[in-house]
Amino acid sequence: MNCGSAFEGSGSAAASNGLHCLSGELGGVVMDGLALVAEGQGRRVFGENFRVVHRLSWSPYGDGGGVAGNLDAVVPLNFAVRRSETGAEESALFLQQGLTRWRDKDGFRRTDVRYGAAYRFTLSDEPDADVLGLSTVVQENVERGHQRLVTGLDYAGRWGGGWLQRFTPVTDWRPGRRGYEERPIGGTELGARLNVTTTISADAAIARWEEDGAGAPGSPSETRLGLAWRPHPWLSLRTAWGFGAVEEGGNARLALSIPLGGAPRALPRWEGLGVLGGAAAAPADMWRPVENVDRLRVVERVAPASGQVDGVSVRFLRPSAPTGAEIVVEVSLSAPASEDVRLSVRLAPGSGSNPAAPGVDYVDEPSIVTIRSGTVSERVTFRLLRNPTLHAARTLTVDVSRAA
Repeated sequence: MNCGSAFEGSGSAAASNGLHCLSGELGGVVMDGLALVAEGQGRRVFGENFRVVHRLSWSPYGDGGGVAGNLDAVVPLNFAVRRSETGAEESALFLQQGLTRWRDKDGFRRTDVRYGAAYRFTLSDEPDADVLGLSTVVQENVERGHQRLVTGLDYAGRWGGGWLQRFTPVTDWRPGRRGYEERPIGGTELGARLNVTTTISADAAIARWEEDGAGAPGSPSETRLGLAWRPHPWLSLRTAWGFGAVEEGGNARLALSIPLGGAPRALPRWEGLGVLGGAAAAPADMWRPVENVDRLRVVERVAPASGQVDGVSVRFLRPSAPTGAEIVVEVSLSAPASEDVRLSVRLAPGSGSNPAAPGVDYVDEPSIVTIRSGTVSERVTFRLLRNPTLHAARTLTVDVSRAA
């Protein structure tokens, strides 16, 4: 699906026209496609444990405020299922794919996709045995190309659960909002959840991160406390409070979570405040998606300004261009050069909430241009990457620095 006019730029850097293209296309196609498979033939193809879980949530404020959407597909690998003599499942191996669409505190729309595998097994032969799991998930941000590896250990029992996860950045610093750059946050998180009743749970997590928001070395800590009420299996209300260098303050979130596919089930009933101690009677679910890997969190720092050139302006010779096309940029000095001036020119995400993505829409490499002595300008040509899913305008800017 071609997007027509995909990039816009004008003036000294770039115009700011929005893009909802890739995230909208990805969200719509994947959600509709997976839901269709789940309802029509998912169980027949992958077995009764195949499921697609669509979680739609809303928060009035904070990082990730507004509407956020999560979608996860659990694809069981039935050849690895181990069963007891009574026929009860004692292990589960499955693939998981999903995406999360949300807006950060600066209003930037983010689409984070994930894919990985998990293995879970029971700790005894009892019907309501506790479950231990191992997982590996790769997270990737579509707009800015961030990647992070998440390896984890999770536990689920009759009274609650816990998790231990290691977050390892794969990509380094990349351009973020204007004047800043960002990278995936790396570190380790340990958390636990207690089922107070069948519908009320309390949780706590502590994390140690590898670097603070300014990119300085160190291990800032973060603590989160949360309380969740799930009066209906498809509806939940969660409040949380964070303390630490990365995320601090309170948040409230209302979530709608409807499973598609899976084993046939009766319509759930309203459960209110639940039953005290009743959670002990509910067995752990081995086929639930891996949790706490929805948003790809990042830290940011002020972009280094060394090597920038004063008195330089840039303009796009065309106000817009289709994806995969060539674009020409003119670099100009405020006065004729007294000697040859070598400049490093590179494309960068534009302004606004929907900039172009490096590595997706353009090659993130500089081009060297020389403005000859006695002249004031020179032109440089870039070829955009072909992105067949783009169907709305993205924004580009140009960074110029003195070349070595």
